[in-house]
Amino acid sequence: MMSVIMRITMAAGALLAAISLSAPLAQAAGPAGPTTVAVAARPLGNILVDASGYTVYVFFRDTGGQSACYGRCATFWPPVLTNGAPVAANGAQQWLLGTTARTDGTTQVTYGGRPLYYWSGDKAPGDMKGQWVNNLWFVVGADSGPIGKVVSYVGKARSVLGDVLVGPAGRTLYTFGKDKPGVSNCYNQCEINWPPLLSDVAPQANAGVSSGMLGTTTRSDGKVQVTYGGSPLYYWAGDMAPGEWNGQGIGKVWWMMAPGGTKVARALPSYASLGVRNTLYGPILTGNNGFTVYMFAKDANGQSACNDQCASIWPPVITDPAIAPIVGTGIDAKLIGTIVRKDGRTQVTYNGMPLYYYFSDEAPGDMNGQNVRSIWFMLRPTGEVLKPG
Repeated sequence: MMSVIMRITMAAGALLAAISLSAPLAQAAGPAGPTTVAVAARPLGNILVDASGYTVYVFFRDTGGQSACYGRCATFWPPVLTNGAPVAANGAQQWLLGTTARTDGTTQVTYGGRPLYYWSGDKAPGDMKGQWVNNLWFVVGADSGPIGKVVSYVGKARSVLGDVLVGPAGRTLYTFGKDKPGVSNCYNQCEINWPPLLSDVAPQANAGVSSGMLGTTTRSDGKVQVTYGGSPLYYWAGDMAPGEWNGQGIGKVWWMMAPGGTKVARALPSYASLGVRNTLYGPILTGNNGFTVYMFAKDANGQSACNDQCASIWPPVITDPAIAPIVGTGIDAKLIGTIVRKDGRTQVTYNGMPLYYYFSDEAPGDMNGQNVRSIWFMLRPTGEVLKPG
């Protein structure tokens, strides 16, 4: 099951794409003098940090003591730079410290021959949020060995039902109504569908989450699962990205949890989420859970001409009138609108065109509705209709 958790962790880079570098990390041409590397006690063990207590990492794609992290990579993973020979302190070994020249002329600190980096997602000394990102980035022990333990951060995110708990990569977390306090009752097929949030060490709280409510329980297979207010926490395998809550209310036993520790035992209202997917046709507009959406050429004046039997084959993209559609990356929010259908429901429009799903699309990535009867077409994120030719 660790592989499931690791896949979840891999989304962290995309989720943090908009994070700006903290002041101690934005070294530009480097510090004024030699950089100090020390050892600090953290939940992951005694690990390397800089003089301010910020965690440093190594990158498993580096070889021969040279950095393989430039461009966009270096934006997320700023190198630890120095002007002069780096200095060891508080348990770091001077003989393991060294330097390597970067292609931009700056000098990067190495430890045990490995270049060192910061993670742009670490906002304060003591943060270790870069651990295990993409299965390539790890904290380092005083002996220069990478530490492979997993630390899970629990945070909060806004949902259509209010603030809820999310895992390390922003994925929604759930509780199981059949669990006993501090004891998981989800194993075998249940565990496949509802992967537990695991952590090798004490879980950490992001802003808005109570560290005092975080805890752990040991599962029957020996793995350590994170709890909140005594309730074991899980992901839902049907949530493909942050901002999805498809597990809410399943079986009337699976519920999201608010940061205050109460279960959000309410059904989800109708909501719409628009995003972009790259395909052989180029980028196209998608709806909830990444399913392809379409426009209907017979619609006129921004109103739907697809009702009754048509709407059962081409389900309209519906939202609660009180809930604005969720705007994904690459979507032009100015092009989003709504109309009231003949049945009173609120349908989402894009660039003035009502949006629909197709009943034959069984999974995200399916585009079976494209050009059906030469009147159903996909859309570009620009609002352009994607017609053949």
